[in-house]
Amino acid sequence: MPTISTAHHRWCLLRRLGTAACLASLSAPLGACERVQTTLKGTLGTDDPAWQGDSTLLAGKPSVLYRVVRGEPGGPRAVPIATIGARGLRALTLGNRGWRAFDLAYLQRGAALIPYRANEPLAPVASTRGMWEGAPLDTVSRCTVVLPAALVPIPEGVELLTSGDPPARPAPAGLRDGTIQQALETIPTLIAPTAGVPLSMISRYRRQVFVASTGASATPTIVVTYDDPEVVSDSIRPYPTPRPRQLIVVMDKGLYGYKPSYTFSTLGNNRTPPRRRFLGFLDADGDGKRELFFGLHADAFPLVTYALRFRADAWTEVFTYERQRCQG
Repeated sequence: MPTISTAHHRWCLLRRLGTAACLASLSAPLGACERVQTTLKGTLGTDDPAWQGDSTLLAGKPSVLYRVVRGEPGGPRAVPIATIGARGLRALTLGNRGWRAFDLAYLQRGAALIPYRANEPLAPVASTRGMWEGAPLDTVSRCTVVLPAALVPIPEGVELLTSGDPPARPAPAGLRDGTIQQALETIPTLIAPTAGVPLSMISRYRRQVFVASTGASATPTIVVTYDDPEVVSDSIRPYPTPRPRQLIVVMDKGLYGYKPSYTFSTLGNNRTPPRRRFLGFLDADGDGKRELFFGLHADAFPLVTYALRFRADAWTEVFTYERQRCQG
């Protein structure tokens, strides 16, 4: 598995917090605001630029994007990775004091989160335990700044959650019967061969199809993933180009029908990029158009996230989150 480099998403917020009451209005379970104020006590007037920035950010009550992490004791967890909304999709990076205030305001028992299954938001779910609600939920060895997690009853198939209200979604776009099937039929015969997957080999791949109105055009966007279960030896080099073991094709309708608007392919060994998996459609910047979210097929990197936005008739990667829960 290739090493994922640490992405440094930081910004400078230098305005001082005037009073502890700035956080008192945060939407949170009963009693959380009082605990936030306790966390703040004794910090005003100190020379702590990191906390000044963190508290200013939290006082704005931003909506937050979470990744789902499964396979942990106690059940699935929601881990915050970014803020969403009118200011755009931004990686969320706080200090220790900031993360504890975040935990009190966003993750304590009863805090509501909205789960997304591929293309649609589901009914809200409620946190059953915050990171520091009592004894720490967990620890990370030799880590000084730990990204918090909350225990949440997350439905199967859900990979993304948000706080706040569900982002706006485009109106449903209709298609004539058979249009999507016709688009899918062009992939094995026209698109896959140009990516190195001959028609004779396409049956080896497991195909998944996701369709949703993204607002990119008047018709739905189609996301198709092809995965060959074969594990490729690390001795195989990407050049000369062998047959990829994963192919991802995104299609949108143009003037003459559906055509590729994004492709990704890889061998998936240690010499090439890791395989990706589709997480879902979500409007993360409030512009009424959905972004496409991908993660990795790698248990060691459960938070790695990529977002694509539609620009000039193509999907372009506009957000990368490659950090782990230990942030310092």
